[in-house]
Amino acid sequence: MVPSLAIIGIDFLKAFAVAMFAMNVGVILTWVERRMRGMIQDSVGPNRAAIPVPGFVAAGLATGPAFLLAGSVLYLAFGSELPESEDAVFYGKLMLQAGVLVGWVTLAAIARSAQESGARNPLEQAIASLGSPRGIALGGVLLQVALLMIVPLLIGEVLTGPLLLTIGALALAGTAVAGAGHVGAALSSQKTVRITLLGLLHPAADGLKTVFKADFVPPKSDQFLYNLAPWISFFPTLVLLAVVPFGPALCFGKGEDGQIDLSAFQGIEAPGQMCEASRLSLQVADLNVGILYFFAMAGTGIVGAALAGWASDNKFSLLGGMRAASQMVSYEVTLGLTVVGLLMVYGTVRIDEMVLWQANNTWGIFVQPFAFFLFLAAAIAETKRIPFDIPEGESEVVAGYFTEYAGMKFSMFFFSEFIAVVSSSTLIAALFLGGWHVPFMTAEGIIVTIGDSELFRSEVSSGALVALGALTFIVKIIALCVLQVIIRWTLPRFRYDQLMRLGWRKLLPASLFNLAVTAVLILAADGASAGVKESLERAAELSMLGVGVAVIVGALALVVFLFAPRNKRIILATSAARYAQALGGTREAKLEA
Repeated sequence: MVPSLAIIGIDFLKAFAVAMFAMNVGVILTWVERRMRGMIQDSVGPNRAAIPVPGFVAAGLATGPAFLLAGSVLYLAFGSELPESEDAVFYGKLMLQAGVLVGWVTLAAIARSAQESGARNPLEQAIASLGSPRGIALGGVLLQVALLMIVPLLIGEVLTGPLLLTIGALALAGTAVAGAGHVGAALSSQKTVRITLLGLLHPAADGLKTVFKADFVPPKSDQFLYNLAPWISFFPTLVLLAVVPFGPALCFGKGEDGQIDLSAFQGIEAPGQMCEASRLSLQVADLNVGILYFFAMAGTGIVGAALAGWASDNKFSLLGGMRAASQMVSYEVTLGLTVVGLLMVYGTVRIDEMVLWQANNTWGIFVQPFAFFLFLAAAIAETKRIPFDIPEGESEVVAGYFTEYAGMKFSMFFFSEFIAVVSSSTLIAALFLGGWHVPFMTAEGIIVTIGDSELFRSEVSSGALVALGALTFIVKIIALCVLQVIIRWTLPRFRYDQLMRLGWRKLLPASLFNLAVTAVLILAADGASAGVKESLERAAELSMLGVGVAVIVGALALVVFLFAPRNKRIILATSAARYAQALGGTREAKLEA
């Protein structure tokens, strides 16, 4: 059956969105790594690139989106048919929560600025007198939790859908305009404002600079293979994401021609509902081979590194290429054996069905906790990042297999490592952390149940559930990416013999042991009594409840941490610095020509 033009267009949009997501997260990771290096090594961070604009222009850029948001929200509440629909209650609660969020974030940010730089006007002085930024943030989060519990009890008796929508729209529009207005007033008083976008302009400047750098080619190299190697290293890391679903599948009806009817939307495929007619998966390629495609494409990265090392006509490059090939082959064995344990549990090789199994039961990290740590270690080794950066160890082989590369070819090797981090994090999130699944998310909304007891119910529209699932998956991916970057600044580099010993003598036997234990436990669970199986179901529900509580506590801790005033202090990390400090410090003299 030939797909329609609409389906072809949707597939193209999915491929474009996934590719742009991976590349943009890779750019952000370069910024995160620079920031960490700046903090740890006390060097210049990535905030040097900036666009100077007049103060009134900066004020307009700050307030424009807020007024646009306020106008859109007020139109939805008063100028559209939304108040008369069944979704009015949901969007009213959503706008009210968003308004409270914008309100306390603005107050906490103003209080923090007033504490660090001093209050510039009576308003900032009054806000700073409310308490510390941490206290304001904590109070705001508690207010949001209270509204989340109280508002559903008032619906039907005190609050109606249109009234709740009106209150939520006014709260969100008012807080957005008030916060942006304060920022705009502060910016308009300045003659020139340097816009740095939190330092994200620096990676853009680096990319633009690399385009114009000279492309050096060794005179005795194999020029065809030399030019081909960067492409073989770059694109497999990007297309790995094709088989990973970024959200629940969409259910549609069928038209008279037997093809999918995009106008007959029937909901999402989640616990409580399966697609009966046609389904549109939110993944680029809905392949039956699933996880096998991922390993097949990941293996081609070995070829790129080996070709680059051999074709460069450089001994250091050849050594780095050999190291990369041996390392990636060694740790792919552990990756494969670890995934076999998951296949035994899930009973499928399709990643979308693996995510659905976790949505119906519990996340993979709870059924295969040992495999999670094995897979994480092997995945970091596959990306050739510290502490597994033996193929490009600067102190040993200069830059490894891409020593002779410059300009955009070097950037392709460099950037492919960051995209590989994104790809590995995506697979870890899909296999072990539920993918797009949110604890207790069903096709109707968020329903918290333990056994026969329903603790909480909030009906959510299908479109909002798709957005929530995709956003949750993205947050999981970014968290795993940041974890890998943190590990890069935490552990020292292994020696080559240590790296190979870890792969063949430690991780490989451990993965085989995990397979044996998994097989025994599956046999025991299949032959268990009804009481034991019911206990396992209760344990799965409690694990999801624990995840929900941990996320709330973690978000609260993160908010409190972010709004803590900066406390800059010098850490004497080396023995020479401590010795100099004990002798009274170092002399400082004014530089002279």
